[in-house]
Amino acid sequence: MAEPARPAPADEPAPPATEAPVLAAPADSLGVDTTVFRRNAAARDSAVAPDSSTTRGRLLLLVPQLSALADRSDLRDDPTVREQRDNLTSATARLADGDARASLRPGLIATVNLVRAIQQKAYPALDEPAVRLVQQAGQLSGRDGTPAEQQQNRQFLRAAAALLQAENVPPVA
Repeated sequence: MAEPARPAPADEPAPPATEAPVLAAPADSLGVDTTVFRRNAAARDSAVAPDSSTTRGRLLLLVPQLSALADRSDLRDDPTVREQRDNLTSATARLADGDARASLRPGLIATVNLVRAIQQKAYPALDEPAVRLVQQAGQLSGRDGTPAEQQQNRQFLRAAAALLQAENVPPVA
């Protein structure tokens, strides 16, 4: 008895798809414009580390340091520190995603709020520089377009980094 003839490869059923195929929408369709999404995804995927020459990059470089400090055993259970850490993460998410229209101000304000919460919890001796940083943050526009704005943002981030460095020293009990 002869074996049945095997169908030609073109006649075999296609294996089940593991992903839905992406259908291209005509340019004049009413479909969602994904240009911004693709641009943000490309920026996110290509960004290994934030660009430390920009205010955005400097701010994003502070976020993991601040988060690590807020996660320290003597701080992580404090509800104010935890809330301000969450606020910082939320405020800098659009910046981290590469959204060019995202304002710097929410991230800058969230930075000072977390630094201040940590200072109040564990570093009462740093009250004066923390208060100055809060006042400085109140003057920030959230923009970085002019040399004056860039200078103001750089000064703020330097002061925040200095206070962060002081807070990284274990508190004296």
